[in-house]
Amino acid sequence: MGLKPLPFESISATESSAMYRILLLLCAGLSLSTCDITVLQSSSISLPCLPDDAPKLVDSTYTWSFTSAQTQQQHTLEEKGNILNFRSINANDNGQYKCVQEGYKGEGRVRLSRTFTIRVEAPPPFQEWQVIKMEALNDVTLPCQVAEFLSSSETKSPPVVWKREKEGMVPLKPGKDTDDQEEKDTTPQRVFWDARPEEQDWAIKISKVREEDAGMYHCVITDSSKTLLVELEVQAPPLPFCFGHTDPWEACLDSDSRSGQAILQESLREFSTYVYSDLKSSKPNTNLIFSPVSIAAALYNLLLGARGETRTQLEYALKLPPKFSCLHSEIKKLQQVLKGTLTMASAMFYSPAQQLGESFINQSLEFYDAIPQKLTNDSDLNVKLINDWVADKTNKKITDLIEEVDSSTSFVLLNAVYFNGKWKTVFESTNKWEKFTMFSDQTKDVMTLYSSKYNLQMGYIKNLKADVGKFLLTGKNSLYILVPPTSSEKDFILMEKNINYKSIEDMVSEINKIPVQPAEVTLPIIKLTKITPLEDLLRNLDLSDLFLKPNLCGMFPEESESFISDVRHSAFLSLTEKGVEAAAATSISYSRSFSSFSALRPFVLILWNDEAGAPLFMGRIIDP
Repeated sequence: MGLKPLPFESISATESSAMYRILLLLCAGLSLSTCDITVLQSSSISLPCLPDDAPKLVDSTYTWSFTSAQTQQQHTLEEKGNILNFRSINANDNGQYKCVQEGYKGEGRVRLSRTFTIRVEAPPPFQEWQVIKMEALNDVTLPCQVAEFLSSSETKSPPVVWKREKEGMVPLKPGKDTDDQEEKDTTPQRVFWDARPEEQDWAIKISKVREEDAGMYHCVITDSSKTLLVELEVQAPPLPFCFGHTDPWEACLDSDSRSGQAILQESLREFSTYVYSDLKSSKPNTNLIFSPVSIAAALYNLLLGARGETRTQLEYALKLPPKFSCLHSEIKKLQQVLKGTLTMASAMFYSPAQQLGESFINQSLEFYDAIPQKLTNDSDLNVKLINDWVADKTNKKITDLIEEVDSSTSFVLLNAVYFNGKWKTVFESTNKWEKFTMFSDQTKDVMTLYSSKYNLQMGYIKNLKADVGKFLLTGKNSLYILVPPTSSEKDFILMEKNINYKSIEDMVSEINKIPVQPAEVTLPIIKLTKITPLEDLLRNLDLSDLFLKPNLCGMFPEESESFISDVRHSAFLSLTEKGVEAAAATSISYSRSFSSFSALRPFVLILWNDEAGAPLFMGRIIDP
């Protein structure tokens, strides 16, 4: 009885060794007296004399004999054990191998035997072919370089025939390529010669390759037995950049919950102090004024159109929890609450070549009262359109937010805020001159606001290492002024270093516990306007993708190449006898021995709104 040889020529040497072991186990399991095995030349194989279930003999010996398939001569092998090993089998090993075991079974002496027929075959030759991978709908070239197979006298053109494996061999009939695109579009021919005879490359080109074009192609060299193979793999085209990212911003399911308001307030406080820390570090020893609410609101509006990783990055940068769906509805509520105190407005100018998503337009109008406006083809006119809008929304306090609009600009996202609050306690004098001491100990004469009995809450905040005065304004607004113990730069830097969202929360809470008291107050009169580029800030917030390839598919469902090219913020602050006027626009242990409060050295100011629970403006005055 024999077994059908396994097709070992189709597997590797490592795999074949494993297969031989499986086959031998199969022979053993069937208790066969003969076993036929076909092996590849140079393989390794071990033949066990008897199967495991054979009778166990005592004092046994083994004898192996070999009958050559070529000479039919039999001779005894030197191998005396149960296993016959071949380390590198060859053609001379073809033949029959018989093993005889002799020993005692009980009281009688018996012999057991088994015969193996080994056929050694040469391994098949390897085959080599070139693999071309191409994305669907692109043109692909299949090469056929035949120089080494043709004599130098070869003149036949073309010396090859192309065929394709498809339910048999299908001949291809390449056409002649043309530069006429209109002709290409009207002809069904998609396979063309792309030959370069001087390089002996008789390639073909398949235009707008399809997934069904995948398979094996044969370049058959005529007058020769050679065939060059090329395998074409066609990959499905990638999904559109915005696939699955064009749905509107999800609805807020718990719009009446106070938790949404608390989340927004906390994130605004944390974002505000982060921005202050970043901006004060980028330009030390200079005056600073900005509106964190304006910067955040511009990014909130951008977030409305962001999807995927860009949304995740923006939420993280704005200190928001992931998937905070109620953000925009909470911002809308906040704008209503601040109405009459803080005017906040958003706008979007976009290229006429852009197609804005309908849901983004509707939701921008719903949450931000922002009606998108088209830019023109005139850069100067675009500058005027944008600056006029900003001037109008900031009571003409900011008139030159941008200087140019590049022709490549696809959209400009704007937010502007304007604040005008009156002092609840009026200052007695507005024409008193005092000396303001700067870091260098130099002094500067400044006009001041003065009152001998000004009602305020004030105290030394240990965590900030600063004297803090709270000046009440109309509405639920307050101006906090933070003054270090001395005019030294070291003390000022230490105070600034202690400013974070937790220390500001604690400051507001601690000052509000202190009773209002009359005090002598001196403040410098200030009018300050600062334009601040925000590109570095956004990069420090890990938002560099906004300048590369952001996912703004909620805004531009058909667009994948939009990016932010310029982001700037402008803020205005006026501290006069009338009160505090401020505007901003964003394009994407020590104690006093007497009751007095003076800000005649570098100080930090925070314009706080109790309803927002966050700063509306923050800044510092180094040189009034």
